[in-house]
Amino acid sequence: MISPILRVLTVLCVYLLLGPLSASADGGSSDNDFNKQVSPEQVTAAYEDGYRRMKAGQYQDAIQAFKRVIQLNDQHAMAYTNMAYSFRKLGKYRRAVKLYKKALAIEPNLAEAHEYMGAALLAMGKVKKAKAHLAVLEKLDNKLAESLRAEIARHDRS
Repeated sequence: MISPILRVLTVLCVYLLLGPLSASADGGSSDNDFNKQVSPEQVTAAYEDGYRRMKAGQYQDAIQAFKRVIQLNDQHAMAYTNMAYSFRKLGKYRRAVKLYKKALAIEPNLAEAHEYMGAALLAMGKVKKAKAHLAVLEKLDNKLAESLRAEIARHDRS
């Protein structure tokens, strides 16, 4: 389950990023447009659904849930990251790498995206590129860097 602090931060980020999702052609908004706007709670609920499914190993269902999140907020870097993680767990490394790139385009210092991108690249035999993500990760999060470093070491021994 997502910690309360992470939930609050997610809602806050979504609130700040969403802004008005629809406006009329003249720049104003109508009552009808207001009803079409997405609340941060909707995005958070969809994200938490995907996260639960991902943690349960229900990767196809998680992918669908994260797609819903991205439909609601296409700037949700963690939704791209976790959708990519789910694709990676299904062995779809190229698709995962594309999604990690989208996440990192939105949030370049997202440590989880660098760690998982490195793991996906490693699975594809792209050790040099995986090590480049490790170098970035070492500046962002030592614990996650150690995890990727160990994975690279296992790969090098095999």
